[in-house]
Amino acid sequence: MLMDENKQNKENFEMSNNKPQDTQAPKPQENEETMENIFEQYIADDIRRGKVVEGVIVDATNGGWLVDVGFKVEGFLPKNEWSQGILVEEKETPQKGETVTVKVVSIKHGEESQLIVSRWRCEFERRWNELEKHLEQSDIVTVKGLRKVKGGLIVDCLGLEGFIPISHTSEEGKSVNLSKLVGGTFDAKVIEKDRRKRRLVLSRRVILEEERSKLLDEFYGKVSEGDVVEGTVSTVTSFGAFVDLGPVEGLIHNSELSWQKNVNPRDVVSKGDKVSVKVIGIDREKNKISLSLKQLQPDPWESAKEKLSVGDIVKGTVTNVMDFGVFVEVLPGVEGLIHIGDLSWHRIKHPKEVVKKGQTIEVQVLSLDWENKRIGLGLKQLHDPWKNIEERYQVNQDYPVKVVRLTDFGAFVELEQGVEGLIHVSQIARKRVEKPSDVLSIGQEVQARLVDMRPQERRIRLSIAAIEEEKYRKQREEEKKQRMAEQAKSKPQFASDEDNVSVTIGDILGDFLK
Repeated sequence: MLMDENKQNKENFEMSNNKPQDTQAPKPQENEETMENIFEQYIADDIRRGKVVEGVIVDATNGGWLVDVGFKVEGFLPKNEWSQGILVEEKETPQKGETVTVKVVSIKHGEESQLIVSRWRCEFERRWNELEKHLEQSDIVTVKGLRKVKGGLIVDCLGLEGFIPISHTSEEGKSVNLSKLVGGTFDAKVIEKDRRKRRLVLSRRVILEEERSKLLDEFYGKVSEGDVVEGTVSTVTSFGAFVDLGPVEGLIHNSELSWQKNVNPRDVVSKGDKVSVKVIGIDREKNKISLSLKQLQPDPWESAKEKLSVGDIVKGTVTNVMDFGVFVEVLPGVEGLIHIGDLSWHRIKHPKEVVKKGQTIEVQVLSLDWENKRIGLGLKQLHDPWKNIEERYQVNQDYPVKVVRLTDFGAFVELEQGVEGLIHVSQIARKRVEKPSDVLSIGQEVQARLVDMRPQERRIRLSIAAIEEEKYRKQREEEKKQRMAEQAKSKPQFASDEDNVSVTIGDILGDFLK
């Protein structure tokens, strides 16, 4: 394509410079030296390929311009030799009469003399040399953003187009809107240059990081843990809020936003808020700052001392359900724990069987440890099934019970939810029982007699054997009565007085002794 274009340029040039030849002019002798020959020889020595000369635009032609450089014919400056992509130009085309510096690209002597010149080649060399001279003093240059391109930004660097990859437009881990850099000036560092390939790569990130490193040194030199600093909320996330402290961002974790538990960060702060925060952690190596907002607020545990006492019944919100128990917020920022054993009077496998997160419940304060900020709470204490139990159950009465646990010494049975009693192995049956599991199974429902009850100790003893023994005794009594009745029927009839029958005591005793 370039050869075809140059060929066309030459043809255009020849068409514009060909003049009618005087066929009648006498030809000089072969050895005759004329002024024209001497001048042509002088010009030929002075104008040569690669020479940089100054000329004046004398006319515009199809595909370029004619330039008077002092040669016997005007030089042709093709449009594609006026400028090139790497050059940053203020104007697209030259004007007639304008002085330009050009480089001789091609020269032809003789009757068909022609001269091809280029402006951009010498201009590129001039600007590149200026860049090299500047870089001898400093590798930092002031550039101007020109336009966004795929993968980065094109900038004006001392009249040359340079490229800043998108990864070098901002600090590592941060992003920047390239549109905001277009038209603006800023410092950049040359990180790669190749004159032959006309390649120039720069980095803004290096400058920013060097500046930030200095600012970080100053920041860490004057800020310590425990200090209170000012900042602006830059980002709000699900796990906390980031605060811009200048050279570094700090994080306020959810747990440090408020004394209240499980708060939504967006309910506490918003992007752009100016905040005062306390520095609670500094990791210089990882460049991480931990901040706290709540530690600059009154500690709710201090005021809770005046509001809570052991035995109090308070309302609270379940904030977390764990395997071992449930956390309940009884005051803003003050939580207590209901151990799994204090959730219900009957045995449960997991607290979620009783309560769920977010539920509002009434609890009783069982213990207070202000020094360690711990509060023991109870739920089952407000629903004690042993309360007034003597009104519902009496000794020597039989009740339906359900086997809930089996041990070597007996079986625990449930009279109602939260009320359990023990049937000792000796009371499981009339006959001797080696193992309770030989007779009973978990979940089995049986009748048992309450033989002893101690509400204060929450103890009840029951017996199945007592019921069986009573049934057996009644059965024996029934059998005895039946047998005596049968015997009475088989006795001889006694004579009445009217029949004058004489019966002696010996006769009666004899009948019983038979």
